[in-house]
Amino acid sequence: MGGPVSTTVGVEAARKFPVSLGRACRPSQHLRRLNSHASFRFESPVENVWIVIVDFNGIEDTRKCLRSLQEVVPPASVIVVDNGSIRDVTLVLKPEFPKTTFFRSRQNTGWAGGNNIGLRYALARGAECVVLLNNDTTVSPHLVERLMAAARSHPEYGILGPVIRFMDPPSEVQTDGVQFNRVGRPGFFQRQIVPLTTTPEPVVTEVDIVNGCCLMVRRDLIASIGFIDEEFFLVHEESDLCLRSQRAGFKNGVVGEALVWHKGSSTFQREGKRLQRYYDSRNLIRLLARHWDRRTGRSMLLSALLYFRYAYHRYAIEREHGYASSAEAIVEGVYDAWTRRFGQYSHRPRFGISVVREAFDLVWRLAGEPKVVPTSATPSML
Repeated sequence: MGGPVSTTVGVEAARKFPVSLGRACRPSQHLRRLNSHASFRFESPVENVWIVIVDFNGIEDTRKCLRSLQEVVPPASVIVVDNGSIRDVTLVLKPEFPKTTFFRSRQNTGWAGGNNIGLRYALARGAECVVLLNNDTTVSPHLVERLMAAARSHPEYGILGPVIRFMDPPSEVQTDGVQFNRVGRPGFFQRQIVPLTTTPEPVVTEVDIVNGCCLMVRRDLIASIGFIDEEFFLVHEESDLCLRSQRAGFKNGVVGEALVWHKGSSTFQREGKRLQRYYDSRNLIRLLARHWDRRTGRSMLLSALLYFRYAYHRYAIEREHGYASSAEAIVEGVYDAWTRRFGQYSHRPRFGISVVREAFDLVWRLAGEPKVVPTSATPSML
């Protein structure tokens, strides 16, 4: 396995990473130079694997995840990114997990920024594949072995992930494959069933989107399309990464084996539904605007109409159940997307937001309680 693992990394050390810290979604010139010396794409064996875990005020979840990773064979190098937690994760967990690399960020950089920190660190140390793993998971001892086997036998896939089950009940599938914005299908994120298999050679089903709870990216994919877009911050960022992968000519796939158990949406359970509603309504516009022109997708006009129907119904349901704060978060998300304000949510004056609010209120008065609730069924929420 590659790179030293008994390390605690500080913020200043991150600035010395040889991989570019420019725009998150821009391919790094340094990484391209590294790849020019070896033929990684479509042919190289996968040997150096890192696992990135991002923690935000979830120490006990992270501890449980790291304990399960201790059983993984072959072992992989692990980096835990403390994403601005109140308690210093390194001080609490490093004595128990001395072979794990810890990085402490002074601020919360979101799922996107936290994983980019880990990606840069791993790639700078020669990683050929990097597994992005939610901290509120436990894994099969065969996780790395099976993902590596799939990567070797299917080198055309830039992103791979397993079937994911609920932590409770552990036998029930939480998420497998996802199709995006397909014509004739309800919502924007439609489930694609991935058959469970027990064959010696991993069976991979091609999908549009691999769930960000656990996905493995290849080095050459990041060199081609760049890092995760940090303007998303939270929600829909892994969907954007997967769709950019497809646009660049790679495939995305799910291995037909349940290798991860997911507690589910721990950040939003701690921080509240309001943030999820805000990032969902805001980032879905960004995602649709960037990827509406896919061959299998809806037109821009139809996507826009469906989006506003979806956003209004979300708003109406929150109001109907008395969640005024969550309803207002949806209005703020729509407004910030229109005014192109992305990144981390901030409390600030939003001049002109009353126009969006009054439009939603007008429909509310005219239409009343919604009869049907379309869902975006975002993979980030599963």
